[in-house]
Amino acid sequence: MKCQLERRGIDYEALDNGIWWCKDLGSAQRICARFDEQKIEGFFRKWLRRLPHPFSAKERQAGYRYELSILQAEFSLTQIWDRALSGRCFFEEVIRENIDLGRPEQVQLIFSRKLKKSTVADGRCRTRILTQGVIPSLHIYYKNTRSKQYLKAAKRRTGLRTETTINDAYDFGIGRRLRNLPALRQIGFEANHRILKVEKLTQDCCIGQQSFQQLQQPAKVEAQHGSALRFGDPRVQALFAVLVLFSLQPQGFRNKELRPLLAQALGLDSPQITPGKMSYDLRRLRLHGLIERIPGTHRYQLTSTGLRTALFYSRAYARVIRPGLSQIANPNFTADSSKLNAAFCRLENQLTAYFAEKKAA
Repeated sequence: MKCQLERRGIDYEALDNGIWWCKDLGSAQRICARFDEQKIEGFFRKWLRRLPHPFSAKERQAGYRYELSILQAEFSLTQIWDRALSGRCFFEEVIRENIDLGRPEQVQLIFSRKLKKSTVADGRCRTRILTQGVIPSLHIYYKNTRSKQYLKAAKRRTGLRTETTINDAYDFGIGRRLRNLPALRQIGFEANHRILKVEKLTQDCCIGQQSFQQLQQPAKVEAQHGSALRFGDPRVQALFAVLVLFSLQPQGFRNKELRPLLAQALGLDSPQITPGKMSYDLRRLRLHGLIERIPGTHRYQLTSTGLRTALFYSRAYARVIRPGLSQIANPNFTADSSKLNAAFCRLENQLTAYFAEKKAA
């Protein structure tokens, strides 16, 4: 493909055995798609005509000829990340959350095959995590077929490579002759896409990280500005805790209905939350896409993203952050008072002993 792009004068930037960027991506894809069984067969026959042939002309006329077979076929997909850090964060989470991809029930979905008990019993379905230096890779095995995922990096460019290598076409009930290449191609690429689909369902850490950072920064929509909704801010936490009250969900809420609830959550008198202050909060919630105005009314309702965000903010703070910090930061808590505090005490003791051993100040 790279040779064809250079011959046609199409600019591109290489990424090992792939490309990171191409001026005419459509042409690059068409070049790849044309590398089919007919082109491979034509290439083989061209050189067979030029090289000494093991069969004489009389033998060839009698029907004796060589045919190509597929010993190994690899089908890969490389997805380029706009930020290298995002790619590494995603892949590390993928490994943690998808270590069970090699289980029989998952392999059946990935390769669209019903597994026999003998295949499961002899361990030909499994997952392995391999590390070369600091670069991890995820391997999924089905009989003689292996799917592999790893990060490709070059010149600050990072791509997630997903590839399926079929070492025995008979694993899928397909012959090895070259004419079976389209069927193997379909199996290989479908396996790649199914792996990514499973991972997409279980992991969106980069999307979540981006959403979290957006809430921590001021929002700007056209000429309107809305301040940040920082996690842990007392007013923000009280606002989210109020928004998820069931009484506000069926028909939405108005400014005057939200004011006394927010004042109560903050421990203030109702007059202290003025209509202007409430409008300020409603505007920043709207600009961040967490609420929307009900058409033709002065009422608001939570968006789907807003409801989930408010639930997560309020529950994470109330059930994880606040009680956890109360245990580890309270001087009256002993090591036996909670498992969390006991763990921190053990950590402090181990660090103290380590520094004493190293004679560190």
